[in-house]
Amino acid sequence: MKPKDYYAILGVERTASRDDIKKAFYELVKRYHPDLHNGDEYFLQRFQEINEAYYVLGDLDRRLDYSLQLYRYEEFKEEALEKLKELQKQMKREIKKSKKKY
Repeated sequence: MKPKDYYAILGVERTASRDDIKKAFYELVKRYHPDLHNGDEYFLQRFQEINEAYYVLGDLDRRLDYSLQLYRYEEFKEEALEKLKELQKQMKREIKKSKKKY
């Protein structure tokens, strides 16, 4: 399962500095705070996502763990895509063989 993209949630690059992450967090908190929107469910969920993203990216150790998790996911995804392409080629060969028999 793909991990949440906390960088996208905060609207920062993966190479963003700690100060950039903090600045983005504070701007988003001001915009999406549920108290400013009469407890609207959308803003509450968005606010919780923003807090979760900052919790992970705001701490260096958690950010490193998260970056490793993303790297492993992307590596696994590429490997899975290669296997899928090979399976598709095999299926096409088998279909061609079966058509020749009939």
